[in-house]
Amino acid sequence: MFSLRKGRPTIILVDKDEVLFVSQGKSGEGRISEPVPLEAFLDESAGPDPIPKEARQSRTHPVMVVPDYWFGSSSFRFPSQKQSLAESFLERKLREDFPDLPDVAHFFGYFFYRTARDDRMLHVFYPREPLFFRLHDALARLRFSPRWTTTPAFLWQEKLRRRIPGFSQGGKAFVHKLSEDCFLCFFYEGNIFFTRQIHLSAPSEEAPDPLETLVYETRQSLYHFSQKTNAEVDQVYLSSFGALSADEYGRRLGIAVREFSEIEEEILQEGVLIGLPGLLSGICLPDLTRPQSFLSVSDRRVEKQKEWRPVRIAGFAIGLLLLALFLAENRLLENWARPAVALSEGKGRSAQLEAMDMIRKYRLALEDFLAESRRPSPREAILDVARALPENVQVQEVLVETEPEPAIRIQGTVRASGPEDMGQALSTFLVRLNEYFQGSRSLTVENIELDKDQCRIEQGQQACPIGLRFSLP
Repeated sequence: MFSLRKGRPTIILVDKDEVLFVSQGKSGEGRISEPVPLEAFLDESAGPDPIPKEARQSRTHPVMVVPDYWFGSSSFRFPSQKQSLAESFLERKLREDFPDLPDVAHFFGYFFYRTARDDRMLHVFYPREPLFFRLHDALARLRFSPRWTTTPAFLWQEKLRRRIPGFSQGGKAFVHKLSEDCFLCFFYEGNIFFTRQIHLSAPSEEAPDPLETLVYETRQSLYHFSQKTNAEVDQVYLSSFGALSADEYGRRLGIAVREFSEIEEEILQEGVLIGLPGLLSGICLPDLTRPQSFLSVSDRRVEKQKEWRPVRIAGFAIGLLLLALFLAENRLLENWARPAVALSEGKGRSAQLEAMDMIRKYRLALEDFLAESRRPSPREAILDVARALPENVQVQEVLVETEPEPAIRIQGTVRASGPEDMGQALSTFLVRLNEYFQGSRSLTVENIELDKDQCRIEQGQQACPIGLRFSLP
């Protein structure tokens, strides 16, 4: 048993084909549930019985920890550092690369980095295991959907970032030795790049020296890291509780290896979640109860709804306030009109007409307010432009005009191997714009300003500047 502070999130742990829960009981202590078969959640007719009662009664959002191999990652050359362009690009790319996992575009995280050659890159991590989506949907159906999903490697990243000075600079490797398994985590600029699990059997006549196996696999991983990042790992950290010699490991590897005793001291002081195998065996309970600090993914659709919730509430409140003001104004005008009718028929009619005119103006003002509120936001308009971009069309500038009429102005560059390829790219761009901006007049190739005199040859392709302006619906 261990202590859990009130308000800490329930933790859902997925290990191979079993699910465990770490929750807070009535006594205020944390409890690890008995393992539940994963299949118990995947049946559409399954009820909430596998979830412990104290976990279901928790008011905090759960955190789910899944195996590292449930996640994948990819890197792309990406010249822009704008989040809106990066997210729309990744949504489209993930849908194309994983047609059998349509929801993968709603669960991903990313970061920007530069290679040693100063190339601008975009690194994305995402769930690639179909069981993840099935389990997430099942928990959502049971109204126990996790808000954050992470992996042991993501938790180690946060742990090492807090403990190692200069961890966010260059390449780092962390080797975590357990009884027969060894986990290798590689980080670039402070972010997880990839992980590996190596099984080290006891030495025998048939099996080689475990340390020699580890050295060979580490060298292979170091080579893979340098190929992906064009950079080298400058420091390796080892946590083995004395099972391996850092000096001998570093001598055979040919790179500095540091015994990371700070992690071992922390584990001994704070205690670990006993019975959790694999890389998570070195993660302490406090590491799992800081969801805002460690790397994770969330359902982007739910997060977007939460972001817009204050806006919707504010709009609803403003509408009620305006309605109350209009009703009060109408009642006041009626009270003013009654004495006037009693004094003079002409004056009464004039006051009544004035009151009606005032109400008409307020009604027109309300209609204008509602019309403005229904217009698409500039942020959504820019995102839709980014989603419509083909791969060989790049945008340098997007302007959202509001006066004298709402419109979008685009300046960019189209790259093509020839006139036919260029025409196909522009046609694809226009078709997608017509899909995302329904209600505006249909766009054709004649709407695009193509300056042929400014065309140039770049990397064997013709690059021509283009301009486009169209009205918003």
